[in-house]
Amino acid sequence: MMGNQPTNPFSSVPRVEPIEGVDAEILLDSIGSNRSGFLFESGLDVSGTGRWHLAGIDPIGSFEARRDHWILEHHNGEQISGEGDPLEALDRWWSGWSRPKHQDDSASNSCVSRFPFVGGAVGWIGYEAADVFLGLPPRQVPQGPVAQLLEGVPEMSWRLYDEVVVIDAIDGGCWFLHHERDGWQDRRWWLATDRQQEADSCRVRIEDASLNDEDYLAAVEQIRQRIGSGDVYEVNLARGLLLDGVPPARDLHRLWRAAQPVPYGAFIQGDPVSVVSASPELFLRRRGDRIVTRPIKGTVPRHGDERLDTDAARRLLQDEKERAELAMIVDLERNDLGRICRPGSVEVKVAAEVESYASVLHTVATIEGRLRANPSPAEILRATFPGGSITGAPKVAAMEQIRQLEPWPRSVYTGSLGWIAPCGDLELSIAIRTALVRGQRALIPFGGAVTWDSNPSSERAELTHKARAMFDALGI
Repeated sequence: MMGNQPTNPFSSVPRVEPIEGVDAEILLDSIGSNRSGFLFESGLDVSGTGRWHLAGIDPIGSFEARRDHWILEHHNGEQISGEGDPLEALDRWWSGWSRPKHQDDSASNSCVSRFPFVGGAVGWIGYEAADVFLGLPPRQVPQGPVAQLLEGVPEMSWRLYDEVVVIDAIDGGCWFLHHERDGWQDRRWWLATDRQQEADSCRVRIEDASLNDEDYLAAVEQIRQRIGSGDVYEVNLARGLLLDGVPPARDLHRLWRAAQPVPYGAFIQGDPVSVVSASPELFLRRRGDRIVTRPIKGTVPRHGDERLDTDAARRLLQDEKERAELAMIVDLERNDLGRICRPGSVEVKVAAEVESYASVLHTVATIEGRLRANPSPAEILRATFPGGSITGAPKVAAMEQIRQLEPWPRSVYTGSLGWIAPCGDLELSIAIRTALVRGQRALIPFGGAVTWDSNPSSERAELTHKARAMFDALGI
């Protein structure tokens, strides 16, 4: 152990320091290009899902995994690497700073209980991370620009933060939450903002695609044939797009948050890559023994006219194909949660409702359960990851089809990103509308569910609707 640091950086009840004059824009400015940091920004409160902005810089520990090789750094500076199940290694790292939610937390500081996150792990688990614990072989990456972008990028990347700034997006209140680590008074990092001028206009272009139009249409038809043969019921097919000339990740987040407010906006700056996400979809939220997932299935474009949008929402709820897609994923998610929840506790709270976003309308379901035996974050991920809404059903069979039909890895896209608390609470989004940024290049895939009733041209058009707001913001 180095110095007089505590065994666990979260051993004390967090101290809450109110601060004034700080908003999400200042927090974004303060994450300089040469520092690891994050901003989770809820720009849209849909069904009570978006309220809090969270930010932090300069993590005190980390965990990364590439296939079955992992490396972690404890908060005392000790580094350990090894090989084996990455989720087991993640659990060992988490156990080094985990802490039960004590009964006296609220009594010691009456403000603490209102905040969902008071420090812990922030990061992501990429789609291909599941290959290891599901027993799928490693994916080959075609040579070229995509391989260059993905070189050295882990399948899991988490950073440990014991100091965070929290903003209530509804009433504007702002607080610095910390655990009184030595020198905390001098680490008010949001005061030293690197105020950015308006980003220079970039000439963004699509450099490459994993599937051209002809290949994409053919892949949809192949999935329909396999559904007809009984191999699968539904497959989420994605089309990877490699962009060149993109602005820095911080500026990309600015553009996307303005173009498409969402409950799960995210900017995670790292090395060698950064992640920008404008996701509308909750993968998992755990609070105590309660866990919830909200899969999205079903998308139609918005018209920009209230009457037309209301009519489109009504038709979306009545669309048999869209409802069938959602029903299959609801059944899959109920089964996944059933692996870690008390028997009989998993309920479909909302079978289908329509939510409105900048350019599209989505159909969403809500499934909740009560956990049994206090599973760890890794145990929860093992039972549920990746989310069924971005694989298809049955899950492993759909993932095998995805591997055969998609030439590029998805990486962060359709994985999950968010936070894990010392007590085991967590909140993870599905990483859709997500860019993996390296230099001036970005990998930005889009996907959609294919069923027996799918029309290939309509599926291709749906991808365009999903990309419209994001690409308009980039001038594409």
